[in-house]
Amino acid sequence: MYNRGKDLMAIVACIQNILLVTWQLGIGSCWLGEVLNQKDDVCSYLSISKNLELMAIISLGYLAGLNLKGKRKEQSSFLVE
Repeated sequence: MYNRGKDLMAIVACIQNILLVTWQLGIGSCWLGEVLNQKDDVCSYLSISKNLELMAIISLGYLAGLNLKGKRKEQSSFLVE
């Protein structure tokens, strides 16, 4: 028996993984949900068949001027004597 809810959860998990991996690669990403309100226009612009259901749009781009190196505190600052 087909379960659409389970498929939607799988899609959401996949999108989250894409966003996490792009960040790790130094690529900025954003999950654009509001664009789905214009799905007919988006499908037309991207030449996507109307038979397919648009589930998400993710924008990607290289980050400008962002230092991706973490700033860790020294371990000794967390020790209590």
